[in-house]
Amino acid sequence: MVARWLSKVANYLTTEIAADLFGSGEPTPARIYTSLQPWQDVLWQIAARAMGWEYLDTRRPLPGDLLVTNSLNDEANTALESGAHVLAQAPTYLSFAWNGELGGALDALAEIAMQPDSLVVDTPPTLQAARDEALAGLRAPANLHGQRVALLWEARTGAGQVLDQWMAGRSVVIIDPTYVSPRELPQILTTEAVDAGLVVYSR
Repeated sequence: MVARWLSKVANYLTTEIAADLFGSGEPTPARIYTSLQPWQDVLWQIAARAMGWEYLDTRRPLPGDLLVTNSLNDEANTALESGAHVLAQAPTYLSFAWNGELGGALDALAEIAMQPDSLVVDTPPTLQAARDEALAGLRAPANLHGQRVALLWEARTGAGQVLDQWMAGRSVVIIDPTYVSPRELPQILTTEAVDAGLVVYSR
């Protein structure tokens, strides 16, 4: 399931947003920023970084930039006015479409649903580099044991942490500290069968 959606997003970013429409052969600057639920953010960030896109920390959109968001608010309006692309993705699980007016935005799920389930674009040999850039110098503890880890979501480096664990062959449970209190963690780890424990990345 994850591989299918990563492929769909990568295909969409490459063939629709960053496409060389005029056959110039010149690389198209590709920059993305997100305002999403963690489980959605992971997919967009990993797919974009793997395709050589730059992930933006600052909210100063330029023409051609891409914002993927759960909320069509002032930030989305500013992006549209600047000439950026805006994709609206419903924040709830099992959603198939955006519920409401889109204005000048596009429905993210509708756009990527039309893409093939497997990659039809060339993948730059940058996956490891994308992971390292996304981690921003952070590293997991050495000698981890187990096949399933839990990670506390952090917007800037979270996608890198997830990708790092996936590349090590582990499955990941993402915990959003905005909504989960520390006292709930033991129960979550037990319920989700997290045998490698809560992994905290550090420098």
